[in-house]
Amino acid sequence: VYAFYHAALLSMLSTLIASVLGASASLTLAISAVAATGSLFATPAIARSVGLDVMTAMAMTIATTLLMPVVLCINLYLFRHDSFSLDLMTYFQRLVIFILGPMLLSALCHRYVPSHILQRTHSKIAQVTILLVPAFPLGLVADFRAFVDQSWQQGLLYFGYGIAICLLFFISGFLLFMRKNVQNGLLAGITSANRNVLLTYTVAGAALGPDYLILVGALQLPIYAMPLVVKWMSNLLNSKNPTQTSSVN
Repeated sequence: VYAFYHAALLSMLSTLIASVLGASASLTLAISAVAATGSLFATPAIARSVGLDVMTAMAMTIATTLLMPVVLCINLYLFRHDSFSLDLMTYFQRLVIFILGPMLLSALCHRYVPSHILQRTHSKIAQVTILLVPAFPLGLVADFRAFVDQSWQQGLLYFGYGIAICLLFFISGFLLFMRKNVQNGLLAGITSANRNVLLTYTVAGAALGPDYLILVGALQLPIYAMPLVVKWMSNLLNSKNPTQTSSVN
């Protein structure tokens, strides 16, 4: 259910808003690709850093990553340019290499490597994972920076698009999934806002249109500011409702 909301429902909602506001075909295509994108693989580490359920975050990440290729392919055909073409053979090859391959390797490691070795290795890696997460956006802002150099007004406009997209994803996830408890809502919100946009670009490449890399560059600061927002909201909401907090803990 969460993965359907994360990819399909948000694709429909965000592209509908973009169309109503008169966004160009290229920008709408880029927004649809971002909406189809699965959650960051670093989402469990981010969830841990703000005190949320790590295993649920991992389950959400895997589910959205598995659904992403289907929704992305549909979005590419629905919002394609006249000159659009998608090499399905290359597309499926990249899916196997970058999504199914790592998941299969992980399953084999869990099947044949002793659990104590995996736990010891994971404990070492987990110490530096959260430190490496902020370095991720550095490889995605080049096109956005060049765009800002050409026109800082347009750059600010796209930065505003990035903030609006993150807020839409976070607020909708929080409101839809907070019915059980606030922690579920915060986890759904931050998982929804975190988007593995580099994986989407790796899989689909130039088929995403010229605005995609500009938009994802503008998205990086809002995405990586979300843990600060979630931590602040969690402290605020829990201070107002300590009874629920103790029951969750």
